[in-house]
Amino acid sequence: MSDTIEKLQELLLNRSSNEIIREGDFVHASVLMILKQCDLGFSLLFIKRPESEWDPFSGHMAFPGGKMDSFDKSKLDTAIRETKEEVGININKSGKILGTLDDVNPNNPRARNYVVTPYLSVLNEEVTIIPDVKEVERTVWVPMRHLVDYRNKEIRIRERDGGEIEDYAYNYEQYLIWGMTGRILHQFLSISAHLF
Repeated sequence: MSDTIEKLQELLLNRSSNEIIREGDFVHASVLMILKQCDLGFSLLFIKRPESEWDPFSGHMAFPGGKMDSFDKSKLDTAIRETKEEVGININKSGKILGTLDDVNPNNPRARNYVVTPYLSVLNEEVTIIPDVKEVERTVWVPMRHLVDYRNKEIRIRERDGGEIEDYAYNYEQYLIWGMTGRILHQFLSISAHLF
């Protein structure tokens, strides 16, 4: 395991994640951020969701993940299961969970009742991605050195609940990573950019 991965794991273990506690009609969900080591450092896996009127995240760039089912033992189990279903990666077999980040509540009006927990993982072997075409239009490995370059990031001010909030957008080729995924990525880079 590389020095970078050990430092990332240590960073996540030595911080307390902010958990959003909601009861009632809130939908609990989780996503899995997957790093892989490449010749030029690390890359992070994103999926592009297909266009669908039923999906509040239709067409967005995202991390693999989804809603918690009644049979899932934990939000981590949800992230692992959804990742296997969406992209065919069994992280328990092919990688390692490094830790968790802060819960996120989407700004998207159609998904305001979601509480999403992001987990960070790393692959320890080559994998073949097998996308579920109903849930994944495309998969994209984005180099971390691209994501940490401030020239590829834009901070946008958006309105929420009568106030203004910062929204983070990252450009990569023809893709725009924004919204909830942009906020999760910003949170991750705010503690880890120096490692990449």
